[in-house]
Amino acid sequence: MGVANIVGVVQDHASPFNIADNLEIPYFTDEETFELLHMHEEETGQQFDRKVKEKIAAITANQPGLVNGFAYQLVSRFPREETINYDHYLEIEDWYLTEAIDKNISNIINKAKQHRGLVETLLFTEEKQKFKINDEMIKFLHSHGLIKKDKQGYIEFWVPMYKKAVYDAFYPSFNGESSRFFRNVDFKILFYKNGRINFDVLIDNYKDYVKRRSFKYFREKDESTGKYKSIKEAALAYSFETYIQSLVQTLEGKSYLEPHTSLGRCDLVINIKNREYVVEFKIFRDMVRFEKGKKQLAFYCGSVGINEGVYLVFVPNTVTLPTIKEQMETIDNIEIKTYIVLYDEEKDF
Repeated sequence: MGVANIVGVVQDHASPFNIADNLEIPYFTDEETFELLHMHEEETGQQFDRKVKEKIAAITANQPGLVNGFAYQLVSRFPREETINYDHYLEIEDWYLTEAIDKNISNIINKAKQHRGLVETLLFTEEKQKFKINDEMIKFLHSHGLIKKDKQGYIEFWVPMYKKAVYDAFYPSFNGESSRFFRNVDFKILFYKNGRINFDVLIDNYKDYVKRRSFKYFREKDESTGKYKSIKEAALAYSFETYIQSLVQTLEGKSYLEPHTSLGRCDLVINIKNREYVVEFKIFRDMVRFEKGKKQLAFYCGSVGINEGVYLVFVPNTVTLPTIKEQMETIDNIEIKTYIVLYDEEKDF
C-alpha cells in the first residue's frame, strides 16, 4: 500500500504512522487511499460514496493510520448501510474530534501546546513563514506531523484533521459570554420572510456585542501566572465562532468548520432550518490577501453547491483604506457579501 521506511515512535507511544524519527513519512497517494477503501468495500459488501472517499483523502491528507481509522469506524458503526454517505462521514469526523480518545490526535495537541504562539499564528493569521528545518520549533512540529513545507517553501499544516483538532483544543474554556449575545434580540428579525438568515441584522448584533464586551473574554489565561496563553488574533476568531455557535444551538441547527491546510482562514458551513450558508471569517493583513479571500470563498461555495457566501473580516481601526468596505459582489457567479468588524488593537484585548 505504499507504506515503507516508517521508523520508531519518538514519544507518547503514538502510532508510528504519525510520529517517526525519519521525517520522510510515506503518506498514501489519493489512489492508494481509494484502494484501501475499496478493500473495505470488498470485505463488507458496502460502498463508500465518492464524496466520502474524497473527504477522507482530504481531511487525513492520506495519512495511513487516519485513513484506515475512518474506514474502520464507518463500516463498524453503520454495518447495515449499503452505501456509506456524507452524513455518516460527518458523524465519524465529529466523533474523532469530540469523543474519541485517539493517541495520535492527543499527541499532536500536546506537541502543539509546547509551541502555542507559533501554532496560533499559523492558525489565525495569514503571516507566511519560511519552512526552515534547522529552526527548532519548526523541526519539532514537523517531526511530530503537524506542519510541512508547501510548494513555495513556506509552512503549511500537514493534516487538516490535526489542524482542526488543535483549533478545537485551543478553544477558550467556558466564559459565560454565550448568554450575552442575543439577550435583547427578537429572533424573528434575524430571518427574511422566505426563511433565510438576514446576515445584515445578525452581523450588526455581533458588532454591538463587540462594542460592549470586546474580545478579552476569549483569550485564555494561565491560572498560575495570570498571563495570557493565547494570541490576540485567536480571540477574534473564537469570539465570532462562539457567536455563531450560540445561534446554531438556540435554533437547533448544525455547523461544520471546514478543515484545510491554508493559514489564517476559517470556513464555517451553517445549516439552519434546512438551509445552508457558508461564512468565511479572517483577520485583515493586506489588500492582496483581502481580495484573494473573496475569490477563495467563491470557489469554495461553488465546490459545495452554494451560490452565496458571507465574508467577515476583522480590520484594525488604524487601517483606513477606502477600498475596505462592506459590499455585495458577484465573483464567478457567486454572490459574496463582505462585512467589516473594526477593532482596537489595544483596548479590545
